[in-house]
Amino acid sequence: MEELVARLLRWNLHPAELITHRFSLGCVSEAYALMSSGRCGKVAVCFDEEQSEG
Repeated sequence: MEELVARLLRWNLHPAELITHRFSLGCVSEAYALMSSGRCGKVAVCFDEEQSEG
């Protein structure tokens, strides 16, 4: 984990910025369908209170 964090810092990568779509737990089937289609970047399935933050 420390190596991952070091690389993220060195490469100036911010994982939150890589997420292209966010879904609540209730919409997980739609999230999987989108991921399967290949028409997205990183998909995040979040708890409902996290869904409204992005």
